[in-house]
Amino acid sequence: MDPDKDVESVDGAAEDQIAVILAAVDTSPGASRVVETAARLARRNWQHAQLNILHVYKTGLFDRPPPGGGHASELQAEARNYLDYHVRMARRQTTVPVTGQFVVGDPTDEIVRVADSLSADMVVMGTHDSVGLERLLLGSVAEAVVRRARCSVLVVRSKERAPKRA
Repeated sequence: MDPDKDVESVDGAAEDQIAVILAAVDTSPGASRVVETAARLARRNWQHAQLNILHVYKTGLFDRPPPGGGHASELQAEARNYLDYHVRMARRQTTVPVTGQFVVGDPTDEIVRVADSLSADMVVMGTHDSVGLERLLLGSVAEAVVRRARCSVLVVRSKERAPKRA
C-alpha cells in the first residue's frame, strides 16, 4: 500500500479522490471564507473535481422582513445576485468547473437534499458559532448537516479564533 494514500481499493485505485464538492453559502460575511476554502481544496487537492456553490433562500416565518420591508421577488433576486457573486469569486480562485445552485426552503433539508442529488463527496459550509439562547432557539444548521449528510462535512469558522492559552 502506498504510504501517501489513506485507502486503496482491491484493484489498487485510490479511494480518496473527491469528485464533487458542495459549498453551501448564506448571507453572512463568513460565506466568502467558505468559498475560499472550497476553491483552495479543489485547486490544491482535487483538480478533477466539480465545485458547486449552493445558496438556500430560507422560507421560515422569521427569516424575512415584514411585508413593508421588501417584496419576496426582490429579496430572491438579491439572494441570486449574492450567489452569482460567490460563483464568480470561486471561478477566479480555481480551475475546476464551478456551478451555482439556488433553492428555496429549509437550509438543513436543502443542503442534505442537494448533496444527495449531486452525489457530493464533501460539503463545505460555515458556522456562526452561536451559543446559549440563540443556538437553543435557532439551532445549528452546520451541526444538523453534519448529523444528516451521507458525505464528509467540513465546517469553516466565520473568523479566526485566538489560540487557547495554557
